[in-house]
Order: sequence, then structure tokens, then C-alpha cells
Amino acid sequence: MGEEEAFNMLKFLMFEMGLRKQYRPDMIILQIQMYQLSRLLHDYHRDLYNHLEEHEIGPSLYAAPWFLTVFASQFPLGFVARVFDMIFLQGSEVMFKVALSLLGSHKPLILQHENLETIVDFIKNTLPNLGLVQMEKTISQVFEMDISKQLQAYEVEYHVLQEELIDSSPLSDNQRMDKLEKTNSSLRKQNLDLLEQLQVANGRIQSLEATVEKLLTSESKLKQAALALELERSALLQTVEELRRQYCCVCRGRLVLWIQEAEGLERKPLAPVWVPRPATRFVGLHPAGHWQGLQPAPVCSRSRSPR
Repeated sequence: MGEEEAFNMLKFLMFEMGLRKQYRPDMIILQIQMYQLSRLLHDYHRDLYNHLEEHEIGPSLYAAPWFLTVFASQFPLGFVARVFDMIFLQGSEVMFKVALSLLGSHKPLILQHENLETIVDFIKNTLPNLGLVQMEKTISQVFEMDISKQLQAYEVEYHVLQEELIDSSPLSDNQRMDKLEKTNSSLRKQNLDLLEQLQVANGRIQSLEATVEKLLTSESKLKQAALALELERSALLQTVEELRRQYCCVCRGRLVLWIQEAEGLERKPLAPVWVPRPATRFVGLHPAGHWQGLQPAPVCSRSRSPR
């Protein structure tokens, strides 16, 4: 892959797949992702979630590098390449599926550790050493999972909790001003996000319009080629029909000549042809009292004269 193609793939990941949002200075999107992962652990692996919460281990302690580097910071390169393939196929939610599958498959080993240091060390250093069997198992589990609706619900839940947390405490004038400024800043970011989405949509529209124009041009050329082939086919059919007529005329003429020749041969009289028989010796009794061979006279036979 060349540099230009690699840059286009990075651009596709950042803008169209939405990964650019998690690299902003405020890290709000990353915080939302960590909350979503925590809720998924609560739903799919309750005992593991309780064990991690008991030791005050949140997803940000181990999963933030996974999301920021798309698992490239700690996992084998072959596994990372498979993760990128799935992201291009299904979107950024693949990172949640991979993280959930990895934690679930290593759950018995994680539950054996009883303190924060050993648990975090195991997740950061031991867990990424995947074998081929574990890698294929993780990939197959990712394709079987469907968490898109849950991710949307957890994102809304996060925003609601943040608003409730702010509204529950009494605010002074300065705090209200700060809240309004944060709201204004959030609205500006949303506006920027919408502008980026609009730019991406416009780019897609232009690309689709160019594709449609190429297809229409190709269709016109194909129609012209089909018309030319149809005319050529009609000309060939006419030629074949003309050859058939000429062949029939020739065959009829030859047949008439053969019939005339046959009739002329039947009407022509046959001339007699003398054919001598082979010499045959007849032995008989002569009246004089002794045997004598007699030679028969030639026999006349009729035969057709040669043409």
C-alpha cells in the first residue's frame, strides 16, 4: 500500500468511522466509551464486573490504550490487522466487541487475582499474548455479537446522568456561568460535528454523482455497441439467407441436369455385343464309333454400349 492509499484509509477511519472524536483534548468521547464498556461488562459478565468494581478498577485503567491505539499498543500485529479489517466492515463498535470478548474469555484467570496491581498487570501484560486458537475464537465471537442498540442507549444514559449530576447541586452565579459556558462549548462542538458530517456527506454525494455519470456514459457506450452488433447480426442473417437461396438454385439446376441425363440414357437403344465364351471341350461318341471333342459356336449376347 502506498502513502496516498494509507492516508486515504486513515482519513476514512477518522472522519467516516468517527474515530477522530475520541482524540479531542477534552476526551469526552473516550469517557463515554469507557462508561459504555463498563455497562456492557455489567450486562454480559456480572461476576467479572463486580470483581473489578470491588477492587476499584474501572475500564479507563486498562481499556483506554486499547481504544486510543485500536489494540496496537499491546496486542500482536496480526491480531491488530484483523481488528482493522472488522472495523472497516462493521464500524467502531468492533472495539467494544473485541474488548468484551477478551475480558470474557479470560474471566476465570482474572477472578483468581485478588488485588488491584495483579489484576491490572494481568490485563495489560498477560492477556494480550494471544495464541492462534484464542485469536480465532475472539474473531468469531465478534461476528456473533450485536450491541449497537445497547451502545446508543448507554450513550444517552451517560448524558442524562451528567445532567442530573449538575442539576442536583445548588449553583452560584459563577457556577451557572461556567455551566452555560460548558453548554455553549458543547453546542459548538456539536455544530462542528454536524459540519464535519455535512462535509463528509457532500463528499459522498459528489463521489456518487461522479460514479453515476461514469455509469451513464458506460451505459450509452454499451447501447451503441449493442446497436452496432444488432445491425451486424441483421446483415449476417441476410447474407446467410442469400447464400441459402443461391445454394438452393444451384442444387435445383444440378438435379434437373441429372434427371435429363438419366432420361436420355433410358431412351437410347442398346447395340448387340458379341462376347466369345471360354473354350470348353465337349466329349461325345462319334457315329464312326470313337470319341471326339467338339468346339461350340460363339453365342451372341446383348449388352449396353459404353457411354
